[in-house]
Amino acid sequence: MENEKKIPIHIGLFGHIDSGKTKIASVLSEIISTAGLDAHPQSKERGITIDLGFTSFLLDKYLITLVDGPGHADLIKISASSAEIIDCALVVIDINKGPQVQTGEHLILIESLKINKIIVVINKIDIFSGDIDEELKKIREFFGSTSFGYEVPIFAVSAKEKAGFEELKNGILETINSFQIERNTKGDIIIPIDHHFPIKGMGAILTGTILSGILKVNQNLEVIPVKTSGRVKSIQIFHQNVDSANAGDRVGINIKGLDLKKIYRGCYATNNPNAFDYCNVFEVKVNNNKLFKPKTGFGTQIHITIGMVTTTGNVYPFYDLDGKLIQTTASNKNRGFRAIILLKEKVLIRKEKHIMLLSRLDLPPTTLRILGSAELLKIYEEPPVFYKYKTKKGVIKNPDHPQGIVCLGLAQSATGAKKIVGKSLEPPFTKILDTFGTKGAIIVGISDNEKRVKKGDPVFLKELRNFRLKNI
Repeated sequence: MENEKKIPIHIGLFGHIDSGKTKIASVLSEIISTAGLDAHPQSKERGITIDLGFTSFLLDKYLITLVDGPGHADLIKISASSAEIIDCALVVIDINKGPQVQTGEHLILIESLKINKIIVVINKIDIFSGDIDEELKKIREFFGSTSFGYEVPIFAVSAKEKAGFEELKNGILETINSFQIERNTKGDIIIPIDHHFPIKGMGAILTGTILSGILKVNQNLEVIPVKTSGRVKSIQIFHQNVDSANAGDRVGINIKGLDLKKIYRGCYATNNPNAFDYCNVFEVKVNNNKLFKPKTGFGTQIHITIGMVTTTGNVYPFYDLDGKLIQTTASNKNRGFRAIILLKEKVLIRKEKHIMLLSRLDLPPTTLRILGSAELLKIYEEPPVFYKYKTKKGVIKNPDHPQGIVCLGLAQSATGAKKIVGKSLEPPFTKILDTFGTKGAIIVGISDNEKRVKKGDPVFLKELRNFRLKNI
């Protein structure tokens, strides 16, 4: 059966460094792409995965693409960049070490980006001296404490000895048969570019996974935001030439007329540039993960992964008060807060519903650094107006004056005192009733006339002040 007639499924490989993800991909894979199995020269030199790798194998009616990302803590943003294109995740754990820090971090990443189906692979059973069943029970209990649950499918293998892989393949088949993948073939052509390179005699080659639309030979595509375009000369699905490819297919595209020097990972190939915005200020709903402990203060620096690009910026939590954006701080208890994100550089964002990953990669890699996901609500041309409360403190000068309770310190002059007449005060006081004298004193009301106040008691005036963030 030809590749183009198979149902494409994309499985991301996740796990702590040295758990054996790439070796497992090697055993499973039948077709290796140009960017497969640690093809990057530095991967070979350093002995670790440092970039996304793509390989595939046929399983029943499916063409399975394995997307292998780095397990190293410093490279998690590369693993995060694969989340937009994968349908389920394969989480690899070294049975000799059990779940480690990046195991947990990857699980939060997977959960945050709404990848609901996972398969757990316990590797290196050939060098494990303990009771495998007992260890699997412990690992199952670990997953029982996560959103994926105690009944998550778990398979024990030895990638080195190539043992346990028939059971793993059967488990993969059972898992992908259990969920329905809906591909958007009627929408615009949207292809996030993960690799690009020239081939002598052919010209520019782009590789990526079609998120929506149907791609055909001789179509014109534009690569944005770099604004270089060309005609599709040929399309391949894992080395097989095809006349067309659908949403869900991983493709290599030969495009005539492209300027490859302009292109980078994070660009998109599309037939409709207007499906995107190129911006650096937007409003989001943040779905913060319950395991992320630090508070998110107003202006906290973050890393944000949008498609295949991770960039830096700042997040500004707020709550809405009669249409005003009030500055606030979000704690672990504030589930699902709204925020403005201001990036240091403009990025491409699809105008339709778009999920992003928020991280705090400035934190030590020994902690969980995934803040959560964010859902795009609104794009701004410039930072919006915010409001914050400024509290002024005054003191009671005379609680028994015939004209009322006299307060000093909330205004410095009679003119200033006039400006704050009518403003509300913190209880037990009600509001500023009038000015008193010529030196900024005022008369304040009290909610309970029977309540006794004395000279020197504090009076607080809480005012909303507006301000605008400076565009970075």
